[in-house]
Amino acid sequence: MTIRVAVADDHPAMLAGMEHLLSAFAGIEVIGLVTDSTRLVELLGSNPCDVVVTDFSMPAGRYGDGISLLRFLQRRFPTVSVVVLTGVDSATVLRSILDMDVRAVVSKSDDYAHLETAIHMAHESREFLSPEVRRIVEAFVGEADVPGEASEKLSKREAEVLRLFAEGLSVMEIGNRVGRSRKTISTQKNAAMKKLGLERDADVFRYAISHGLVPASQSARYNAADPDRDE
Repeated sequence: MTIRVAVADDHPAMLAGMEHLLSAFAGIEVIGLVTDSTRLVELLGSNPCDVVVTDFSMPAGRYGDGISLLRFLQRRFPTVSVVVLTGVDSATVLRSILDMDVRAVVSKSDDYAHLETAIHMAHESREFLSPEVRRIVEAFVGEADVPGEASEKLSKREAEVLRLFAEGLSVMEIGNRVGRSRKTISTQKNAAMKKLGLERDADVFRYAISHGLVPASQSARYNAADPDRDE
């Protein structure tokens, strides 16, 4: 039986290499190569597909990336299995991916030949973690920068403020957008951080990424910015 595979990665050179690699695997047919989530959804909507191999951090595209995209794919295409191919080395993020019931995760630091096994295992609804992913996950003993699982305790407005702040808006900009005073926004932000056990603004961003509140690709933009903005 042939497994029909769609591949998504924002780097054309990576896609070309993936096509060459996967075409050498018996029983695997590449139905399409795309560079963003918009094209991925269009491809899945018009072609039968068994497994999607997707990068975790993939900027651009109407449907985002990271946890947000995984959630969307599971809702829209529940019969399609997913293999996440990622350069992420954070145990927090990897655990979040696995919590999404993604069966197969392959690190870009590992031999790409692992993709053959990952695709077959995902198609059979079985778990596969490449060696580097398994090492990181098994070594996880509660990273210092991992906030408590208390998001359900946030009010709707606190969650909104946290998300907008993680997207890069200042307290004043958030107030202008949602029609509340800077003091109110600051109070809601601080209350949310206290509930989640977050001490610094950088922790807010890490929490937002690992819980799918903002696109995973936003991490690159954040790393180039001041992590302690508050004005």
